[in-house]
Amino acid sequence: MRFLVMLAGFAAALGVATPAHADPSSSGPDASFLAALNKAGITYQDPSVAVAAAKKACELMDQGNPQVGVINSVSSSNPGFSSDAAAQFTMIAASAYCPQHMGQQITHAPPTPLPTQ
Repeated sequence: MRFLVMLAGFAAALGVATPAHADPSSSGPDASFLAALNKAGITYQDPSVAVAAAKKACELMDQGNPQVGVINSVSSSNPGFSSDAAAQFTMIAASAYCPQHMGQQITHAPPTPLPTQ
């Protein structure tokens, strides 16, 4: 549960905004990450927030949280994100910032739990 709260703070603005594009003169993992998001059609409001959320996702996986839990957190923290988009975001983040987690096979994110009342 703790990792859900931690990721929510960074990821809240990812899924409901129009895409922003990285400075074309930029290079390195951040620019590659943002380019991969753009290519996948994943929208975000602020490139720095998207990068921070991706790095936080990797930090959570480094702490032993399973990718499926991180995917679920990304999905539930961003109401505009489908489960598939959250899975893509997490896999793109892993590819850019923590490739050691790429061996974990995730084909689809788990269904988003329904809110309790």
